[in-house]
Amino acid sequence: MKRTLGIALFAVFQSFAVTQTNAQTHPDILVLGDSQVSSGTGAEYINFFSNLKQNCAKRGAHRRRIAKLGQQRTTVVGVRSTSLNSWVARDGRDKDTICAIDQNFGVNASVFGLNGQRGRKFVQIGQDAGVQYCRPNQSVFETVFSNPANNPKLLILAFLGNSADRWARNPRLADLDTQQTITQIPKDVSCILLTTAPVFLAETNSLRMDAQTNIVRSFKKFAPRCEIVKGMNARTRAAIEGDPQYFRRDADGNVADTLHPNRAAARKFVELNTSDLCDAVLNALK
Repeated sequence: MKRTLGIALFAVFQSFAVTQTNAQTHPDILVLGDSQVSSGTGAEYINFFSNLKQNCAKRGAHRRRIAKLGQQRTTVVGVRSTSLNSWVARDGRDKDTICAIDQNFGVNASVFGLNGQRGRKFVQIGQDAGVQYCRPNQSVFETVFSNPANNPKLLILAFLGNSADRWARNPRLADLDTQQTITQIPKDVSCILLTTAPVFLAETNSLRMDAQTNIVRSFKKFAPRCEIVKGMNARTRAAIEGDPQYFRRDADGNVADTLHPNRAAARKFVELNTSDLCDAVLNALK
């Protein structure tokens, strides 16, 4: 079973790190994120970014350009408690959150859009020795983009919560993570920073708003070629924060997981941010 999961994820990342003859395995859009992507938003991201023409054509001043984009092959990968510092690390604990075997569940990631399949697959990154994107002394980003011929047109970085303390309390660390990220993303790959959805508790969201302020400032300063969508905003907080229907509940109806909005919340999150997402995609790909 474990070997099967390792092979499944290898098929996803072969499109970046290993030369392939089948162009269909190369996504046009790659979304990388954390456990929010695994638990709820991944399926909505597949639906949205794979169908930009339908989702964006009637919005804003770019509808003619969006209509020309058509369907975009999209792969979405969500890896447990990760953030930008995990993806740029060449060794140590940060990199282990991606490449070390998950001792509790045996898997640490969800993949959507595997070879054109929309369904979610649970996988363990770094489990199989043949998975070449977890290489010694090389970050995951560096391995993902090691074969320019297989790079996606657009990279979407869907992160926030796991670096909330790090970015909110120390803006210099937000700068460091941004600088390392942008140096590891090839210049011909367009990029979007998409900060993730609100969670249940207001105090947690307030801290994440501070973190968002600092990482957005850093991206504007050090990574101006990346578009930015501030997913944590007044609209999304008003709609999702504190509403039990948008979170997993126990048998008594109490919220059992305050940190991971469910699929319904993800749908609302994408809906409320559709205009900003469409503008960001078009600006990134123009």
